[in-house]
Amino acid sequence: MVTPPLLDARALAAAVVGPIAQVESVQGFAGNQTFRLQTVSGETVYLKSGDTVEAEARACERARSVGVPAPQILVVEPTYLICAEVPGSASSAEAVITELGRGLRRLHEIRGDDGSWAERLLQLIERLDVLAGIMPDDLAQRLRVIIPPFVATVADVEPVLLHCDLHPRHLYAVGNELTGVIDWGDTMYGDPLFDIARFSMSGDVPTKALLAGYGLSTAGLEKTLSMYRVLWCLMALHAEHRAGGDWFAAHVTTMTNELTA
Repeated sequence: MVTPPLLDARALAAAVVGPIAQVESVQGFAGNQTFRLQTVSGETVYLKSGDTVEAEARACERARSVGVPAPQILVVEPTYLICAEVPGSASSAEAVITELGRGLRRLHEIRGDDGSWAERLLQLIERLDVLAGIMPDDLAQRLRVIIPPFVATVADVEPVLLHCDLHPRHLYAVGNELTGVIDWGDTMYGDPLFDIARFSMSGDVPTKALLAGYGLSTAGLEKTLSMYRVLWCLMALHAEHRAGGDWFAAHVTTMTNELTA
């Protein structure tokens, strides 16, 4: 994947929003590049490059259509997008997370299909060999035994739009008002419980606030959420390895803990 260097980011954004006064690289996932750009007129925009930006832009537009405050996309091309700055700052306030829960419920009413949900999950197991040396052999073997039967239980789920990487660092607010849900680069269509499971990795208190807004009791869903936390970590491991990153240990630890709980 080829991503635009710093000077290209300046030129690409200038064509959309006018002369650029300052460019700053923003740390993010190894598989893409993100730049914060301030225009001469004082406006701030973000340019993100990568091979999933078109899907990210579509997800943002669909989310905004149901009142979820995703970033406003100014332009999208096959290898980059430019979006407006989200007001406020990162927030883990209970009221903000509860509002996220209400918005997430609306997001999960958006139906769609980008391939079989079950096949997507099973491919993570079928490609475990590429993670040799990153994942312990005994953990890989346990996944080969445990995951396929679980996937069979969720194979018939009706796919809905997912953010796929929800946690408090991706929530922006002004006071207690949710003003933005950022970073839709992992978006896909699948089981709504996958989003719930990912957010539950943030801890019990924020998860309780999310569920209050969503209107969901997880009684009886503990095993499903645990398996989805394992699968999210496995998905993240594959993505990190594919992008040439090295953030592996935390995901391996989480999977091990979930399977031994």
